[in-house]
Amino acid sequence: MTYEKNVSNPNCVLDALQELKRQQDQLEGSPTCCYTSLLKKLLKVDTIPFMLLTNNGPFELAGLFYGKKSAHFHTSFFRIENIDEDKKCITISLLRPITLYGTYAKEICDVERLERTKICVTVDIACFCGVQCLDIDLLKKVIVEPKW
Repeated sequence: MTYEKNVSNPNCVLDALQELKRQQDQLEGSPTCCYTSLLKKLLKVDTIPFMLLTNNGPFELAGLFYGKKSAHFHTSFFRIENIDEDKKCITISLLRPITLYGTYAKEICDVERLERTKICVTVDIACFCGVQCLDIDLLKKVIVEPKW
């Protein structure tokens, strides 16, 4: 689903991000709601990945991944962490794009999975003209075992 700014509703990007955050909060679960706990168990994910769109294409940030080896990466994939409606900005965390082979995906067409990072950035919503939601299955680790 893609949301883009239009003349009749200049706040539609903010509206889309608020709805995205609301749905993501449901995935995270609430101690008072059995529905969200069940949803989290069924989907096995607490993030709705998305891309932010500018007039020049997808918004991209760089990050540094610390694992067995440190690795620099670029990403256009994010998780919404917080919305400051008064300042019209959002805090997003970077999702690291991974290939089928478990290495960093340099091209969007090579992305098989997204991995959460602890890297957070606050950005001004006015910089964006659209939001592109992605499939939550990109955050699941899929293990393919050989037939033999």
